[in-house]
Amino acid sequence: MALSKSLMKSQIPVTCQMCEESNEIKWKCLHCDFFLCTKCRRLHEKVKSTDQHTIIATYQLENKKILDSSKIPCKIHNGKNCCLFCQSCEEVVCPLCISKIHNGHKMIELDEGYDFITNAMKNLRIEDKLKQHLKILVEQGNVKDSEDKKYDSEKMKIMNRDTILKDEVLENTRKLLEELNERRKNIATSVNEEENRLKEINRDLEKREKDISKALNSKNAIQVFNLFSVEKILEQTSTDHVDTKIKKLPIFVPGEQVIQDFVFGSFVDVDQCETELYSRVNVHESS
Repeated sequence: MALSKSLMKSQIPVTCQMCEESNEIKWKCLHCDFFLCTKCRRLHEKVKSTDQHTIIATYQLENKKILDSSKIPCKIHNGKNCCLFCQSCEEVVCPLCISKIHNGHKMIELDEGYDFITNAMKNLRIEDKLKQHLKILVEQGNVKDSEDKKYDSEKMKIMNRDTILKDEVLENTRKLLEELNERRKNIATSVNEEENRLKEINRDLEKREKDISKALNSKNAIQVFNLFSVEKILEQTSTDHVDTKIKKLPIFVPGEQVIQDFVFGSFVDVDQCETELYSRVNVHESS
């Protein structure tokens, strides 16, 4: 406290900054940043352009924190220093700002404004938000690693399913080709058997034709009558009918449907974790 008082005294000039004669400095104009004697204070208050200035006793400064606020340049008016803090707008202001922009606003001293701002900045909880966001970043990194592993696993499932379906298609193709080959073989066998039987019948008919021709040319009645009796019996018992109705090969009719999702498989979104993660982000931001 003693150090604070000594520093405050060292900041107060020896003589009045208006008359530059009196050394009884008891007042300060916060707008002009002038230390004044009692006489100059009265004169200062009578000047119309300064009748709204804030003048405080110097002993009040001893109760304020030491703050270097003597030269805070105004961001709007060049060459002017800020003298008060507008609590309504939460910004430092110079005398021109007060009269032109912030007239009627709630004003406090700069050191009080400094305390107000420091408390407001502490309430921003930036450090807490950084910690929360860092935690979320770590969680997101873990999610990414987990999803990378899940990607490899799901990709393997798809490839395995692809292999299974290909094997099933190949097996079905093999069965169809096997059936087609077997039926072709049966047809070929049937045709060959009928061809051989027909050739045998033709050989027998050719022999009978020669016997008939020979008998007729012989003019031998007994031979002709006997051969006719034989031929009559052969006609009745002959099995020279040839079966020309051979079962033909079937035609292949492709399936009308392509492989559907329910056959091969499909994706099912699992977004519960994602919703939970980003809901935590929103909660942290809103807090």
